[in-house]
Amino acid sequence: MGLARLAVIGVALALLPASAMAQQAVRIGLGAPTLSFLPIWSARALDTFKSQGLNASVVALPGGDPSALAALDAGDIELAAVGPDSMLRAAAKGQPFEIVYSLMSKVTLQLTISKALAERTGVKPTDPLEKRLAVLKGGLVGATALAGAQEIAARWLAAKGGLDPKKDLKVAQVGNPTAIQAALEAQRIDAFVLSPPEGFLAEKAGTGVVLVSLGDDFPLLAKQPYLVLVAKRPISPATADLITRTAKALQVASAATVDKPDETADAIRKQFFSKADPQAIAAAVKTMRSGVADGGRIDVQGMQNALTFAKEVGTNFGKEFDAKASEDDLWTNRYVDAAKGK
Repeated sequence: MGLARLAVIGVALALLPASAMAQQAVRIGLGAPTLSFLPIWSARALDTFKSQGLNASVVALPGGDPSALAALDAGDIELAAVGPDSMLRAAAKGQPFEIVYSLMSKVTLQLTISKALAERTGVKPTDPLEKRLAVLKGGLVGATALAGAQEIAARWLAAKGGLDPKKDLKVAQVGNPTAIQAALEAQRIDAFVLSPPEGFLAEKAGTGVVLVSLGDDFPLLAKQPYLVLVAKRPISPATADLITRTAKALQVASAATVDKPDETADAIRKQFFSKADPQAIAAAVKTMRSGVADGGRIDVQGMQNALTFAKEVGTNFGKEFDAKASEDDLWTNRYVDAAKGK
């Protein structure tokens, strides 16, 4: 029976196209299925993995970043797409992870306030930053979860506006972005802090106004690894080659995103978000494309910006990290640079 089964498998493989046989699987675990992981969406939509001899499977894992890192540690996936904070917390506990690619090199979150609040206060997106942030005083911000990235960012913004981040701002757990949009429309919340296209959708519906784009309004947030690709060490030569080819596929897709955002957005929408508003996806891609222009590269200043921001929002990794000293240990450009030379 064993020989018969092998014979059947052999015949099946013989019938496969040569390109399919040559393709190598790469499994990527996604901390969250958000559009901010732009290079992954565009690489899949534009099929740039195939040209690198890769068959990429991407799955959003229940449980977010911790689940993705746990799957990476267990060997269930080759790469985890997560926020750097989660990776650094794990590294502080001694887990052998390394950042190998910056998927989004700026903070993509935007502060969107209700149209009612904008009309009541008279605030406009063109006002000085401190005036825009001052409208948060006494406001209620809706979030998908308490003590998460959205609440942390909202309280950080309040502090930057000269407010008491604990006393002058309330945060309520509302649910997913759809629920948050509904709460804004019903005027049950005054604002939310989410990545594109949520702000665009609120503006189009006439229920909200994008008041602050964190990665554009704050230099500290304009250049830092906000979302990253993580591998588990030690990295064998075979895995290094796999990472390099993955990086190349992401770089090619990112270049297309920068050069032809409308075409890329359309490809992403048709394949993954067929029911979404085409204008919303296009607007989101255009807003975030500057964050993929570096082709996954990280520099010391960018890493330092990420560490500084983490400290400012009160993140405790359980260990101090040095941006320069951690190069080629916690983070590396080895595979990004090798991919650029391919």
